[in-house]
Amino acid sequence: MSVQHTVVFADGPGGGNPCPVVFGAEDWPEERMQALAATYGQETGFVLPPAAGGALRLRYFVPRHEMEMCVHATVASVVVAGRRNGWPAGPVNVETPLGPLEVQWDGVDHVMVQQFPPVFGEAVEDLEPVLAALGAGDNDLDLEVGPVVSVSTARPKLFVPLRSEEALDRLQPDSAAVDALSEGLAVTGVYAFTVRAKGADAAARQFPRGAGYPEDPATGVAACALGAYLAHYRGTAGTLTIAQGRAMGRPSLIKVQAQANPSARPQVGGHAYLTGV
Repeated sequence: MSVQHTVVFADGPGGGNPCPVVFGAEDWPEERMQALAATYGQETGFVLPPAAGGALRLRYFVPRHEMEMCVHATVASVVVAGRRNGWPAGPVNVETPLGPLEVQWDGVDHVMVQQFPPVFGEAVEDLEPVLAALGAGDNDLDLEVGPVVSVSTARPKLFVPLRSEEALDRLQPDSAAVDALSEGLAVTGVYAFTVRAKGADAAARQFPRGAGYPEDPATGVAACALGAYLAHYRGTAGTLTIAQGRAMGRPSLIKVQAQANPSARPQVGGHAYLTGV
């Protein structure tokens, strides 16, 4: 077994989402993979031999459970495996728990990951539990942008539009309440965001459900679904940049390519940097 540590989506020094990439664990039981992720306290990608003709197969674990998709671990794993194996720039077929996905990598450190056509839930009408879980007030909401609603392009998140980045930074979420809210709405976390962001098309914070940590500095699946949300409700299709992690002191920048066509498959990605073994 070997581990390559990386940081993904960093927007400057100290930013980004750390991700250990593990090789040589193909004979490990699930419990051992889970235990290693818990030791790191971070989302961890396991690179395994392909089973269906792909270039590699991936499994993803956070400290408390396995995930079906983790974009930043996919970016990190493709960069590390590509460098190890001398892959040329271009498309790479990746086997994931959700099925095969095509990613595009530049041969150095940038990867864009294909996701799935967006699925929108019903707008949440009772917003008091949402505000209470986030530690937000009625005046913080910006429902002119769009509704509070779940959206998925891989794993469903609850999207909560806010009036400003200051309102976003003020949030003081209750992790137990976030978990209960997420479970009740069948989402994997709450993604609060604002389109009034400094130096980006939107800024966001991600509070995951039952991950083993209260906040995530960069969340590719959520940023991708936010791109679909903004394309659907605001018509802002095309390439968007989503800032995340600023309130944590880990500034991150995620690139999303979303289309207004509801059957189109959006893409999300960014850079991964090797930080140590």
